[in-house]
Amino acid sequence: MPDEALIVRALSFVTLAGDLFIVCYFVLSLIETFIIRRPTMLSRLLSQWGLLILFFVAGTASLGSLTFSEVLGWEPCKDCWFQRVFMYSQALLLAFAFLRRDRGIAPYAILLSLVGMVFSINQYVGQIRSILLPALAGTCEDPLVDCSVSQIFQFGYITIPMMAFTAFAMIALVAWAMIRQRPRSA
Repeated sequence: MPDEALIVRALSFVTLAGDLFIVCYFVLSLIETFIIRRPTMLSRLLSQWGLLILFFVAGTASLGSLTFSEVLGWEPCKDCWFQRVFMYSQALLLAFAFLRRDRGIAPYAILLSLVGMVFSINQYVGQIRSILLPALAGTCEDPLVDCSVSQIFQFGYITIPMMAFTAFAMIALVAWAMIRQRPRSA
């Protein structure tokens, strides 16, 4: 049996790194837009390597999700399944786009990620509410798995829906960078 704590910790560190990336990218985008008024090296790199990054993020999120359910045996709740629909489909679409070098996938990745983020935020808020107010726990409609109960809570904020939210947000930001900053043709 794999080491559950090690898997949870590793995926939590990946999420933490992703969240740091999101904050740094957001700050650099503000500086880029309002102060230096030209693309930063980060924006150029994200645009140039965007397809690979998108595929890597969606693939890692999908494999992480499958690890929780198929390796560790954690049954996904109804809300998790909705998030999986939007992540798994992106993993397949982004793999295909990467192989074909099709940058036209970016707007679709943004749309799928935004919808996935809505489901992630909804479940995350329910989980945090049940942590802060335990009397409200158990409000999920799924009779088998309670969506408001979190199996993990790392670094004071990371739960499985937060992991999904981070992946969706990273995909949306990198796809946006690909649209904003098209690489120059050789």
